[in-house]
Amino acid sequence: MRPSTIKYFLREGLSGLKKNLLMTMASIIAVMACISIMSFSYCVASNLQHILQQMEDSIGISVFLGGSPTSQEIEDMKTKISEIDHVLEVRYISPGDALEELKTDWGADEDIFEGLDETNNPLSHSFQITLDKIESQDTVLQALKGIDGIDNIRHGQTETELIMKANKVFKIAGFLVMLILGVISIMIIMNTIRISVVNRRVEINIMKYVGATDWFIRWPFIIEGVIIGVVGALLPLLLGIPIYAKIISSIYNYFPVIKIIQFRLVGDVFVVLFPVALAFGVLLGIIGSVTSIRKHLRV
Repeated sequence: MRPSTIKYFLREGLSGLKKNLLMTMASIIAVMACISIMSFSYCVASNLQHILQQMEDSIGISVFLGGSPTSQEIEDMKTKISEIDHVLEVRYISPGDALEELKTDWGADEDIFEGLDETNNPLSHSFQITLDKIESQDTVLQALKGIDGIDNIRHGQTETELIMKANKVFKIAGFLVMLILGVISIMIIMNTIRISVVNRRVEINIMKYVGATDWFIRWPFIIEGVIIGVVGALLPLLLGIPIYAKIISSIYNYFPVIKIIQFRLVGDVFVVLFPVALAFGVLLGIIGSVTSIRKHLRV
C-alpha cells in the first residue's frame, strides 16, 4: 500500500469523524468507560494478587509465650516446634527484637513507640514459624495447641482466604461490567459508522462506478473505528497513571499501618495495562466499524 493511499484513508477517516462529531464523542466516551472499568479491575486484582504473593512468601504462624520463660524453656519449646511436620524454620524473637522490628516497619512513624524500652516493653517472647506451604497451617496449628507454655497463636489464614475471595469477586465483576460496556461501545461505534456511510453514500456510488475496489471503500470507515478505539483507550490510561499514584500515596498517608503492605508500583501496573488496554480499545473500534460496514455498506 502506497504512502499516498494511507494518507488518503487517514484524511477520509478523520473527515468522517469531524462531520459526525456528536456521535464520535459518544463512541469515544463509551470506549473510555469500558477501558476505565478494565483498568480499575486490573489495578485492584493486580494489587490483591501482589499482596497474596507477599503473604505466600511469608507463610507462617506467630506463637507468643506466656510469662517470662527461661533460656532453657525457650530452647526446649523451639525444639518441640521444629519437630512438627511441615515446619521449615523456627525463629525466636525476644521482646526487644520485636520492638525494634515494629519501629523499622513503621519507619517515620516510629515516634509512637516513644517511652518503650528494655525495661518498659509490653511485648512477649515469641516464635515466628515458617511453613512449607499455606495448606499446612491447620495441621501445624493443631500440633501447637498441645504444647504447654504457649499463650497465644496468630496466623494469617483467614486474611488470606478473604483476599483470595475478594480477588475472585473483583475479577468476575470487572469482566461482566467490561463485557456489557464493550457491547454498548460496539453498538455506538456501529451507529457512528452507519451515519458516516449514509453521509457519503453519493461519493461511494461514484467511487464504485469508476472502479474502486471494495476494500478501498471500506478502509476509511475502519480507520474511523480504530481512531475512536485509540483515543477512547488512551485518555483513561493517561489519566489513570497520576490517579493511581495519588490513590496509593493517599492510602499510605491516611492509613500508616498499611505501610507494611507493598502495593504495586505505577510502572509495574501500567507497563502491562497500557498495551493490553490500547489493543482492546482498537479491537472494539475495528469490531464496531467492520460490523457496521457489513450491515450498511453494499460493497
